[in-house]
Amino acid sequence: MEYKLIALDLDGTTAHRNQISKQNIAAIKWALANDIKVIIATGRSIGAIRKVTKKLGIIEKQIPVIGFNGGIIYDFAKEKIIQQNAFTNEELITVFNIANEYRIQLWAYSVANDHLAYVNTNHGFMVKWMSIHTKRKRILVKNSNTLHDQAYKFVVSGKKEAVLKFKAKILVKYEFNVFDSSYLTNQSLNLEISPKNSDKKDALEYLTKIYNIQPAEVIAMGDGSNDYAMLKWAGVGIAMGNATDDIKGISDDTTAHYRRSGVAKAIDKYFKK
Repeated sequence: MEYKLIALDLDGTTAHRNQISKQNIAAIKWALANDIKVIIATGRSIGAIRKVTKKLGIIEKQIPVIGFNGGIIYDFAKEKIIQQNAFTNEELITVFNIANEYRIQLWAYSVANDHLAYVNTNHGFMVKWMSIHTKRKRILVKNSNTLHDQAYKFVVSGKKEAVLKFKAKILVKYEFNVFDSSYLTNQSLNLEISPKNSDKKDALEYLTKIYNIQPAEVIAMGDGSNDYAMLKWAGVGIAMGNATDDIKGISDDTTAHYRRSGVAKAIDKYFKK
């Protein structure tokens, strides 16, 4: 099989924050030079993807990126949104109310302003951590009815029992996608929530149709629950050595840990035979 496209998760797969190994950079640039499309598919915001795509040479190749777990497809070369999917204002307000009911921390990425996020508290570790690492200004919402915006994605954090009750309640009301969060490990439970039909797989499928590339011609790599559908859909789904057991279980192959340049090793294996 001739593979024509590589879909790559970022954190825990290709990079750690914005640090990418020399081996991964070289392998990805080799793929791009050999007319293999490389698409970044991540839970990050578009602003948090820019440095990485520039470092990898993806912008010069005019290849779009997938952000917010499939919530947005963006073309850096044209500075243009190709497709987006967001929570409605009604959904934004409802989720805020339910988060307040169970006293869990909530972070919501604004659609109207790329530099803002809405929070229901300023005192939680998660919201402070997100402020630092996303470089977004957080707006404390005391009354959810004052919200007149949409949201790309929610990040929630809190005691496990409370977060699970929150999750159960919103899933009764909405068909949202809920993923284990890769942001934090020292809280009781952390989740990322995306709108219905916002998944890396859905966004990737949209792009492959534009490029006239079949799923069988796609190799995808990832490590977490937000990669699950993408890895199952791709012709070859590759789990990282550091991936969770359920991700390894549904993948076709497993490569090395991201700290050992697993992406480069997989590219060598499937393209440089």
